Amino acid sequence: MPQMQLQAPVGFEQIAEMIQQKSTMSRGDIMGVLAELEPSISVMLENGHPVDLGLIGTFIPGIEVVSVDNPQDVSHRLIKRFKVLFKPSLYFKNRFKHVNYELVDNVVRVTKS
Repeated sequence: MPQMQLQAPVGFEQIAEMIQQKSTMSRGDIMGVLAELEPSISVMLENGHPVDLGLIGTFIPGIEVVSVDNPQDVSHRLIKRFKVLFKPSLYFKNRFKHVNYELVDNVVRVTKS
């Protein structure tokens, strides 16, 4: 089956440089905003607020839980972990419809089970 070949991760600095080239803001100003974005979003999510970033999409807080049959058994102990879901905006979804694909190699790989 086809697999996506991931490229090197892109960090705040590369994003800041891209934004700087398209704006009048300095790289330092952009880095400051991006650096503050992470903890600000985290606080909102931890307090149960979905975070809508407009054309990017919405981060939605959630939990993974264990289910029980009896309502009296429901407690915070059933929560396995906190998680964040991402719902891309319609703009993002439409952008992804135009992604081009190319075959990197067609080597067949066999796995043993």
